[in-house]
Amino acid sequence: MSRVLVIGGGISGLTTAFTAASRGHEVTVVEARERVGGCIGTSRLGPCRFENGPNSVQGKAPDFRQLCKELGIAEAIVPASPVASDRHLYFRGRLQRLPTSFKDFLATDLLTTGQKFRAVMERFVKPRPAGHEETVAEFFGRRIGRGLTMTLVDVVVTGTFAGNPNRIGMLSAFPEIVRMEQQYGSLLNALRLRAAESRMKEGRREPAMVSLTGGLQTLPETLRAKLGTAVRTGLSAESLVRRPEGGYGVHVRDAAGNVEELRADQVVLSLPAERAGMLLAPLVADAADLLFEVEYASLVVAHAVFPKEAIPGLPVGFGFLVPRCMRMRTLGWMSTSHIFPDTAPEGLVAMTAFLGGVLDPAAIDMDEGQLRHLLLGELALALHQKQTPQPLQFRLVRWPSVLPQLTVGHARRIEAVRALLAAEVPGIHLAGNWTAGPAIERCIRAGRATADAIGCPA
Repeated sequence: MSRVLVIGGGISGLTTAFTAASRGHEVTVVEARERVGGCIGTSRLGPCRFENGPNSVQGKAPDFRQLCKELGIAEAIVPASPVASDRHLYFRGRLQRLPTSFKDFLATDLLTTGQKFRAVMERFVKPRPAGHEETVAEFFGRRIGRGLTMTLVDVVVTGTFAGNPNRIGMLSAFPEIVRMEQQYGSLLNALRLRAAESRMKEGRREPAMVSLTGGLQTLPETLRAKLGTAVRTGLSAESLVRRPEGGYGVHVRDAAGNVEELRADQVVLSLPAERAGMLLAPLVADAADLLFEVEYASLVVAHAVFPKEAIPGLPVGFGFLVPRCMRMRTLGWMSTSHIFPDTAPEGLVAMTAFLGGVLDPAAIDMDEGQLRHLLLGELALALHQKQTPQPLQFRLVRWPSVLPQLTVGHARRIEAVRALLAAEVPGIHLAGNWTAGPAIERCIRAGRATADAIGCPA
C-alpha cells in the first residue's frame, strides 16, 4: 500500500485525496486552517445565504457531477433559475442586456454596425498556426475585432480571473477555445455545429449554472467526512525532505508550535504556487524558481441584502459586469437571489459585488467605509438612482492573492515544473487552482489528473 500525503485541503487536494483513497492508497491530508475547501465557503448574512468564493459551477460540469455522484450528493445539485441567462453590461452610462441570440446580436446597442459586421466575418479569418501563444486580447482581436474584445471579452476575463486580457494567455487560460479554432477553423462555425449536435441529442438541456443545497461548502465538507480522520487541520507544512530509505518527510507545525514529521511515498502539493515553491526550493531549485513566477490577483467580495423596493432599477437576471473601458472600479454586481431564489426570503434581494483584481491592486487595502461608499455609489450610478441604496446587511470578504493569473507561457511553465519533478524528485505531484484555472470544475479535473499520476498501489 502506497502512502500519499496531500498538503492543502482545497477542492483540488481533497479531490486528489478522495480519488487516491478510493483506489487503495493510504492517504493523509494536512491543511493549515481549521476548515477545508480553500476559497469555497458558504455563510449567512441575516436571513440570506452567500458564497464567499465561487458562486456556482457551470451547468454541464461532468467532473463535478461525477464527483457528487460518488459522494452520494448528486440529488443535492440545484439548477440556477432560467432568469440567470439574462446578463447585463454597464456600458455607455446604462445597463444593457447581453445578446443571447443572433437576432439580439443584430439589434443590440452595445456594438456599432461596423463592429457587428467585423464579428460576423469571423468565419473567414484563418486560424493562426499552432506554436505561438497569443494573449486573450490578441486572439479575440484577431478573430472578432478590437471593439467586441474591449467590451464582451474584457468582462469574461474580469469575471474569471479579475485579470488583464492583454496579459492572460489563450492557450493557458482557455485551451478549449484555441482547440475550437484549430478544429473548426472558426469560432462561429464551431458554435453553429455544436448547437446542431446538441439539438440532435436526446435528453434535457443542462442549466447554465448549478449549486448545491445549502451552498457549495457542502462539497468540501462531504469530502472531509468521507475521508474521516485522514484529514488533519491546523497543521502548516514547514519543510519537505527526501528520506534516506526512500520516500519523503514533511515537517508540519501546529498552532501551539509543536513540530511533527509525516512520512509518505508520494506527496501532493496543493498549495499556492509560492508556498509550493518554498517547499521545493531545497530539492529542485529550478522548479521553485518557475513557481515563484506565478502571479496572483487580490479580490474584495461584498455581500449586501436589500429590500426589493430599495433597488427598483435592478433588472431581473444574473446581474451586471463592467468593462474596464467604462472607468468604474466595481467589477460587477451579481444578483445572487435571482440566480438561486432559495438564498433569500421573499421581499429581499441578496447581491454580491466584486472589486479589485490585477488592474486595481489597491482595493484590497481600502477600509470598510471607503469600500462601502464606493460600491453602493457606483451601484446607484448603474441603476440610475438618485439616492444611494442602503442595504439592511453589508459585509466584506477580502481575498489577498487569491486568483492565479494564467499569463502567456503559464501552461508551458507548469509542464516544465512537472518534468523537473518527474526527473529529480519522482513521487512529488502538483495540484491547485494555479495549475489549470480557478473554476471548481477545473480544480476537480486537476485533482483527478493528479490521482491518475499517483497511479494504483502496488
